[in-house]
Amino acid sequence: MQKDPLIEFVERDKVRKCIDDIVSKRKMLQAIRNARWENYTQENSEEEVRGLLREIDNQVIYVQDAMEQSDLDLRAGQKDFSAVRDGHWSLGAEEIREPLIPFLRGNLEPISRFVVAPGLPENVIALFVKIPGLKKFLKREIHGQWGYHYHYLDARKRRSDTLLTFERMLKTLPDGQQVKVITWERHGERSGFAARATEWGDKKRLSLYQTCVTDSAKRDLKDFKKPAKDAEVLWPV
Repeated sequence: MQKDPLIEFVERDKVRKCIDDIVSKRKMLQAIRNARWENYTQENSEEEVRGLLREIDNQVIYVQDAMEQSDLDLRAGQKDFSAVRDGHWSLGAEEIREPLIPFLRGNLEPISRFVVAPGLPENVIALFVKIPGLKKFLKREIHGQWGYHYHYLDARKRRSDTLLTFERMLKTLPDGQQVKVITWERHGERSGFAARATEWGDKKRLSLYQTCVTDSAKRDLKDFKKPAKDAEVLWPV
């Protein structure tokens, strides 16, 4: 009796090890997130996360190449794959939260959001939906939902529904000075109290802006979450 090509493929030593490594590293990313939230320490979490993301990307490429070399195409006639065929898929996302930064009558929580294995190839998705340890991580990508940004908390450290990020381009002021532009928007979770950003006065806006600019000095603007289409400029106005 001829063996199922899928079973024969995943039972190869190198392929099985590669898939096991992807599952293991994906779980490690979860563990780093949970440890960060509990311990609230900086350490080298972000560097470690980026290293794991690169390793997962390389392993996905290996699996894709191995499938092509084996002429293994799992897309046709697979019910599980048809359910996820449309759109761009990844192995989910993780966040690293940094200690709160106080400013005038409020706090900022810096957050780095990383997408794991973005833009998975269709044939790899068709394989992963057959592997329980990976299927549970498959998520449809939402464009622009990755990157560094800030969540707004009030003076009592209550979490709001508002996040802040920088525009990717500098703004030229009338005097010729080029400055960063901070924007605000409601975040997708729609959790926390509704911050009244439109009612914030210039003192609070400027304090918040200066705090963000100081913190942003350690990053490139391209590392920040891209503002949503409905984002509004907070400062300069």
